[in-house]
Amino acid sequence: MCQEKGVETLKIVCIGNSIVNGFPLKRSQCFVSLWREASGHEIINKGENGDVSSNIVLRFQRDVVAHKPSAAVVLTGTNDFIYQLETPQGVLAYMNEMVLIARANAIEPILMTPLLTSPLMASKLWLPDIDYAEVNHKLMSLRSRLLEYGEKNNVRIIDVQAKFAALYSEENPYEYLIDGLHPTVEGHLAIAGFFSF
Repeated sequence: MCQEKGVETLKIVCIGNSIVNGFPLKRSQCFVSLWREASGHEIINKGENGDVSSNIVLRFQRDVVAHKPSAAVVLTGTNDFIYQLETPQGVLAYMNEMVLIARANAIEPILMTPLLTSPLMASKLWLPDIDYAEVNHKLMSLRSRLLEYGEKNNVRIIDVQAKFAALYSEENPYEYLIDGLHPTVEGHLAIAGFFSF
């Protein structure tokens, strides 16, 4: 943390999958960069395309703790479910590991609920032969578990899933989703607006 003109400036690391990274847009167009510009905080982007919860835990020390931030924002789960690697309980267990590592290093953990997919759009423009309805079922289950977990463990949860899903309908998601999974620039602008610190 530092003081700039009387305003507290935070160092925050955002870690997670391609949505954090900004794929397929420029990094300057992703919510991490847009939040950085709007807030004036020092926000570091450690998103990796295709990443899954088990790997994010493995790189948490290097990509988060080593930067000595005041807070870490975590977004994960979607790839775990698309590739059928984990259950919602399993993803939450990995997120709990990250919370424990963060708190052991005086870092505030902040967890995001993952975006829902647009099944029709994703089956046409992303990977075919995926049961995106089942993926969404798991994403909603993870959201419920995260909200309960945050309440019980005093962990800040940014409910991006609910806020983002309210922006569009299944009939017309193109303003906010590029391919059924990844946000458009407008979508990233909306996500950046969900952060109020």
